[in-house]
Amino acid sequence: MDKDVSTNKDQAVTLRGWDALEIKLKSRGLSCAEIQEARKSFFDGIETLAKMFMTIYSAEKKPLV
Repeated sequence: MDKDVSTNKDQAVTLRGWDALEIKLKSRGLSCAEIQEARKSFFDGIETLAKMFMTIYSAEKKPLV
């Protein structure tokens, strides 16, 4: 079984987002400090993208679906 796939009651679940990235970084031998820095950067990027989306979406004044 791949490192990025776990099973849940005989159903394969593929990890996504930070969980999948963290497994790949660990497999490449990055140190804990490097992984912590990458985690912070990852979540800062997600936050920035969310803010950009909300700014553009608010400017268009369309109702959220």
